[in-house]
Amino acid sequence: MLRTLEKKLITIESWAAAGSLFLMLVLSIFQIIIRNIFDFGYPEIEIINRHLLLVCGGMGAVLATPQLRHIKIDALSPLLSKKWLNRLCTPLWFFTALVCATMCYPAIQFCLDEWQYAPANERWALPFTLIYPLGFSLLSLHFFFLCFKPVCPVSEDK
Repeated sequence: MLRTLEKKLITIESWAAAGSLFLMLVLSIFQIIIRNIFDFGYPEIEIINRHLLLVCGGMGAVLATPQLRHIKIDALSPLLSKKWLNRLCTPLWFFTALVCATMCYPAIQFCLDEWQYAPANERWALPFTLIYPLGFSLLSLHFFFLCFKPVCPVSEDK
């Protein structure tokens, strides 16, 4: 059941990442064309593209996690035996899931502060900041799913 949920979640995340990348590309091309042909541009497109870049990066990090292609610090892995790597995988993934879940609270606070202090004419772009708590919660969920994998994929590389 967890495997099915994870696959559906990855599909949704893939669509979100691809959609934001496509929208960013279309808006950028549109902005280039209207600047070169009509000598003006929309400053809102720059703001949207900035936020879409964050969405692409956040979704990319979330999509990299289930395949263990995320950024990691492996200072001790080369020194540990396969046996110890298998023993440490699940506790480390659980700890990482807790850290990501804990980061959701400051991310939510950031979104609320942005809403409170943003000028009224810039509030239309604030829903894009929801990528921070959403990204941390999805990362936490994926690391939690890794805790239930039958074999530690880290040890398969050795």
